[in-house]
Amino acid sequence: MRLLKTGPYVPGAEKLELIEKWGVDIPHYAILSHTWSSNPDDEVLFADVLNGISTTKPAYSKLEQAMKRAMLDGYGWLWIDTCCINKSSSVELSEAINSMYSYYKNAQKCYAYLVDVDASDHQVVNSSFAKSRWWKRGWTLQELLAPSTLEFFASNWQSLGYKYELRPIISSITGIDDDYLRPPPATSPFDTVENPGLPVEHASIAKRMSWASTRETTREEDLAYCLIGLFEVNMPMLYGEGGQRAFYRLQEEIMGANEDQSLFAWIKLEDDKTTVNGLHGLLADSPRDFRHTGSVIPYSALADYSVTTVTARGLSVTLPLTQKADGKMIAALQCPVQGRYNDWLAVYLQKLNIGSNVYARADCNKLASVSERGKPQGLYVRQPPNFVPRTVYPDHFFQLRSLSAHWEDSELAEYEVINVICDKSRYALKGTSQYRAIPLAEPQPWSLAPMIYRVDKTEGALTATLVMRRKTDGESLLLLLGAGRDLSAAFGICEFGDVFPTNIELQQVFRPRPAGQYMELDYHTVRVQVEEIVRLEQKIYFLDIEITARPVAPTASEMIEDAIDAFDVFHKPGVERKAAKGALLGKMKRFRLT
Repeated sequence: MRLLKTGPYVPGAEKLELIEKWGVDIPHYAILSHTWSSNPDDEVLFADVLNGISTTKPAYSKLEQAMKRAMLDGYGWLWIDTCCINKSSSVELSEAINSMYSYYKNAQKCYAYLVDVDASDHQVVNSSFAKSRWWKRGWTLQELLAPSTLEFFASNWQSLGYKYELRPIISSITGIDDDYLRPPPATSPFDTVENPGLPVEHASIAKRMSWASTRETTREEDLAYCLIGLFEVNMPMLYGEGGQRAFYRLQEEIMGANEDQSLFAWIKLEDDKTTVNGLHGLLADSPRDFRHTGSVIPYSALADYSVTTVTARGLSVTLPLTQKADGKMIAALQCPVQGRYNDWLAVYLQKLNIGSNVYARADCNKLASVSERGKPQGLYVRQPPNFVPRTVYPDHFFQLRSLSAHWEDSELAEYEVINVICDKSRYALKGTSQYRAIPLAEPQPWSLAPMIYRVDKTEGALTATLVMRRKTDGESLLLLLGAGRDLSAAFGICEFGDVFPTNIELQQVFRPRPAGQYMELDYHTVRVQVEEIVRLEQKIYFLDIEITARPVAPTASEMIEDAIDAFDVFHKPGVERKAAKGALLGKMKRFRLT
């Protein structure tokens, strides 16, 4: 630990003195809490002290007044983050950040300097004291909570009072319960034993997070780093990783040290855009997600569950699950519902189609509750649930799932798959040992071709071509199935003559188009919807084929010939007569005569 000598200095001396001490050799010291200048270079930095130019810096008066205050209180040494940390050393910076909570906790006294506060205006909620920037900064949260003795000072260094004296207004400003603003009885000359304060570690994870939910930091990663000491964990500083990733790492460290499941009791605001298709991981993105859940507490007696751990598949956690009517799961946390302490607080989970027992959090804008817990189950929760990016598996398969057709005349809206053009190695047939784990698709009346095909994953490669026919008039089309960019499923359509084209010829005309697009021919519009499911190291593309039929107008000679045939059978029994009449009306509809 590096400390600044407060004095006395030899008259005329311009260079300040720094010492380094460790462990039991650290002397009694005071510590300064403040907000940095808008221009960090205005502060007295470590290099400025070494170079003897401290007095030339605009913020020197702040440092000078803190040193004088410490000397008056009998402290020969002062710690201040501006000049007691060599920030050019990433190792030293990381060590200081991991130790900072203990620096403030072990200090004999802390001076909180509020540069934007008038000494005559600090006793009411709307005062300059309440509006000070100091209350909004991330780092000052631990600087408020850690010291047992903290005195506030206005811009002119006039005392505003001690933390214990200002508890009511501090609590209203910060949302921190009065219990955590009172000093422990062993170190407090002001409180009685009957009314001691509570250690910060007694507050639930959710409560401590809520205290930080309205605070800000200049660097986004610092919103996580400034909470390290508050949760009694350690982690390396990785500036550049981003605020979200830093906060994930903080929560992972907390999970390793604390089983308090209020860590999972957060909610997203309605306008939050950080979910993926409405889904999210089990960890929050920011302390802001705990703004409205600070009252959540954990049960004291924890169930005998496996410890939550981080794996490549997601968070491995054991939670009691209850299934809802819509298929979502309600996962009970080891936390009671406030006011109904016989019930369990819960979150909503949705199963992901990327393997067995993998979930994501759903309905993140609310929490649930259950009066009876379901059966505890080990599961994985993806963090975040971005499983859609084109991951590659040993085998990819197309599986035909549904075929639907539409037109105003239902007779015209009947299609079937009558054949397939592909290399037979693409078939995923029953009994083939290499594909024995593939679920067998039930034959469908609308397909005479196999239902499952092994995908050629090469970009632009054609896997199979389905020959499709409209039952009413025999109009046919070819639906091409293949691979697009980034291992996506892709499709194409074309017409053909009297002879089926070869697979090689079809490959030459295959122009992959992504799922969901409408593809048009003269007499058909086709769209293929895809659902990707991964199971047993195999990705399956379930295909839902939609066709909108377009009529083919018959020629005049065809109409006359059909009319003669129809009148020919009008004298026959009722059933045949009805069928003939229907056929004629169908022809007339297609000719748009009705």
